[in-house]
Amino acid sequence: MRINADTPAGTSPVDQRLKPGRMFQWPTDGESVIKFTLRSRRLPGTIIPILVACLAVADDTKGERIESITIDGVERIWRMYVPPDYEEGGPRALILDFHGTGSNPERQARLSRFESLAAEFGFLVARPEAKYPRKKDGRVTWNVDLHEDAVDDVRFIREMIRQISVQYSVDPRRIYATGFSGGGRMSSRLACDLSDVFAAIGPVAGVRYPEDCNPLRPVPLITFHGKKDNINHYEHRSDSPDYWRMGVEAAIAGWVRNNGCVGKPSEQPVTSTVVRVTYGECKQGGDIVFYRSEDAGHTWPGSPEAGALAARGRGKTDSAIDASKLTWQFFEGHLLP
Repeated sequence: MRINADTPAGTSPVDQRLKPGRMFQWPTDGESVIKFTLRSRRLPGTIIPILVACLAVADDTKGERIESITIDGVERIWRMYVPPDYEEGGPRALILDFHGTGSNPERQARLSRFESLAAEFGFLVARPEAKYPRKKDGRVTWNVDLHEDAVDDVRFIREMIRQISVQYSVDPRRIYATGFSGGGRMSSRLACDLSDVFAAIGPVAGVRYPEDCNPLRPVPLITFHGKKDNINHYEHRSDSPDYWRMGVEAAIAGWVRNNGCVGKPSEQPVTSTVVRVTYGECKQGGDIVFYRSEDAGHTWPGSPEAGALAARGRGKTDSAIDASKLTWQFFEGHLLP
C-alpha cells in the first residue's frame, strides 16, 4: 500500500518520524500484518492519526520486529532489534548477525544475545534469514560462493541495509557483520564484496578468505575458533565439507595479506585454553584479532546455549570469554574510513 498525500506533515517529534521511505505495519485481528510505505511528506489530515497509531504500536513493541524486502520476486526477511533509547541521540551503529546453516534468526538471537548489549550501548541489530539450499532438499544457508543459479545474498544485504538506513537513523561508518558457522562465512564474504559498506567483521567458527576475495581496502577482523571444531575443521582435512576449502590459519593468513599486516603477531594467554593472537601492524587500521581455543568445538564462546550445543554433539563452549561482548568492543574501535 502506498500513501500519497496533499498536505505537508507538521514538525512535531512524531511528525518528524513520518518521513518518506518509512515502512509502517498494522496488526489485524488475526496473525496477518498490513504493511505500507510512506512515499511523501505531504499528508492529508485524516491519514496522520492512522500513522501515529502505527507508531504507537511500534513503540509498544519496541525491541524486536520482523521486516522484509522483495528482490527479484523473492521476499527476504530479517529480525530487527531497536534499543529502548532509539529516539534519543544521533545515528546508531548497526550490527548484522548471521545465523548458521540450518538455523534461523531466532536461534541466532539466543546464541549470540546481542540484544542485551544493544540495549545497554544503544546500537541496532538486524538478523537476516537465509534462503539458499546449497544442496537439493538441503538445509538453507548463505550463498557464500556466489552460485549464479541461486539467490544473490550480497545484493540482498546491500538492499536490506539501504532500506534499514531509510527507516532508521544509521551511522554509515558503523555498520558491522558477524555470524556463526555459515553466518561467519557470510560475514567473511561481505568483507570481500562490500568492504565499502562494512567497517569490520567478526565471524565465529566460520572465518573464510574466499579464493575470489578482492576487498577495496584492509578490513578489520575479530574471529573465534576452536581446534576441536568438528564441523568447520581448524585444519583442512580430506573429510572437510566441500565449502570448507581451507583451514582457519590459512584463512586468517589471507586477511593478514589483504590488510598489509607486518611483523610477528603477539600471543597472549586469556585462559588456560584460550590464546588471543593479535596482528597490530596493519595498514589503515586493519587490525586482526584471533581467539584460538584448544578445547572448544563448533560453538559460540560465552553463549548460554552451550548445553544445547553440547547435546547436539558440537563440543565444549569456552565460558570464560564472551564472544559477543568482545566483538562489540572491537567494532566500537573501528569506523569505516
